[in-house]
Amino acid sequence: MPVSFGGQSQQRWGDNTIGAREYLRDVLLADTTGEPRATAQARKAGMLVLAFFKTTCPTCQLTFPYLQKLADAYKDSGKLTVWGISQDDTDMTQAFAEKYGVSFPLLLDRELWHSMTYGIVTVPTLYFTDGNGMVLKKLVGWDRSAVNEISEQVAAFLEREPVKIVEDSDPVPATKPG
Repeated sequence: MPVSFGGQSQQRWGDNTIGAREYLRDVLLADTTGEPRATAQARKAGMLVLAFFKTTCPTCQLTFPYLQKLADAYKDSGKLTVWGISQDDTDMTQAFAEKYGVSFPLLLDRELWHSMTYGIVTVPTLYFTDGNGMVLKKLVGWDRSAVNEISEQVAAFLEREPVKIVEDSDPVPATKPG
């Protein structure tokens, strides 16, 4: 009798994916220092970027320095929160932060419960939301123009000039799957 494989993993989780114009499912996770962080609280400040990632993912390694640049560009406003949600343990996550220059909070989803709740099948997956939790943009993988578009939306919200996060001269691909 032939054995069949595949096609079952999505059925296990169902279709939990969240897309643009849908509302974020709020989460409460600890960061690498053990401090609890709640998305419901973070988005009260204004806008929120959540980025699900694995420390060993080359596309995540490409993306996170640019997310740091985004966080730094609007840090003074206090109206943009950028958080990474790691699918790895504390040590791996802290080593990733050090290696790639990430200083914004990295939260831990060690058992992947939140990743499964969100229907994450590819990393990095980013959600950019407004203060109400409405997903303004969902980004799966790397997309240099989408990162600059997020910066433009943040700048418009803050009523100031946008910061170009990915310069035309940056030697990174236009897109890269996760």
